[in-house]
Amino acid sequence: MQLVSFDPRYLDWVRAGTKTRTTRYSEPLELGPATFRFESDPPVFLDSVITGIREVALDDLEDEDAAAENFADAGALKDVLRHHYPGLPQDAAVAVVSFDLI
Repeated sequence: MQLVSFDPRYLDWVRAGTKTRTTRYSEPLELGPATFRFESDPPVFLDSVITGIREVALDDLEDEDAAAENFADAGALKDVLRHHYPGLPQDAAVAVVSFDLI
């Protein structure tokens, strides 16, 4: 079973269904079952299924991608990605990962 780590600030969004995607850089993920681990104290685990993975250039992220992650627009999504991945290259390819909770 693949384990996907999340910042705990996204837990409520995932549980509420307002975050149904996650964008990842250089993290090998596959379609199928996954356990989400929210890095809180104590950690929270949620069972999920990765239903889609789309590779895209960082510059090609769209407002629709951001909305599926509960961000206002693509610029906000890119800003948070730069926070989570310090040194993220401007020409990076990222994976837009769709999921459903079980």
